[in-house]
Amino acid sequence: MNQKLGIENKKTVFLFTDAHVAQEGFLELINNMLTSGMVPALFPDDEKEAIVGQVTTEAVAAGVQQTRELIWQYFISKCSNNLHIILAMSPVGNTLRTRCRNFPGLVNCTSIDWFSAWPEQALYAVGSVFLSKNQLIPKDHAENVVTHMVFVHQSVKQYSIDFKQKLRRANFVTPKHFLDYISTYQKFLQQKDEHIVSLCERLMGGLTKLEEASGQLDVLNEQLAVQKVKVTEKTEACNTLLEKI
Repeated sequence: MNQKLGIENKKTVFLFTDAHVAQEGFLELINNMLTSGMVPALFPDDEKEAIVGQVTTEAVAAGVQQTRELIWQYFISKCSNNLHIILAMSPVGNTLRTRCRNFPGLVNCTSIDWFSAWPEQALYAVGSVFLSKNQLIPKDHAENVVTHMVFVHQSVKQYSIDFKQKLRRANFVTPKHFLDYISTYQKFLQQKDEHIVSLCERLMGGLTKLEEASGQLDVLNEQLAVQKVKVTEKTEACNTLLEKI
């Protein structure tokens, strides 16, 4: 990524969310990128020399003295200017507070945008956009589904307030929960549709077997009728022979 930022001069956005924090050590790297523009010891000496050689001409043209340290700082400055880091983290609980204490660059070197609760109109708009793309939901029922989802989300928000007042325990309801609600609903809808299709296929298979068995039964009945006639004829012939004897 630094090759593209500092050498190819490509502007890049690096999005880092809570889901990407597999280890807290990742945030230390982010903190270094925010404070100094580069992760320490990221490049070995031979790669540093190659990078310095590639940007020397550009750095000198920009008025930088032709020394290894200044040209390297010019490269770091280009990387920092071309990289836009976006951190998306939930303020719920003490996790974000602890991370900000341990990694001050998350606060000192960023602009914080707090996203408050979405109004009801925004919930309707988001739900309509996501569910309108789902082919499993009939168009005449899509609006009712969105209305129900918004009602459930708003109800949970209100009950969370009552929950905190009565039991002194906080339950946070955020727009992310609404998006997860939509995603989970569509996932379950897909699973149920596949389950119903599987049951229909089993039912059709059973009906096919019954039709085949019914056809075979008709053939057997016809054969039985023919054999019954033959048996009757043989019986009469035997009776006639016995009378003669």
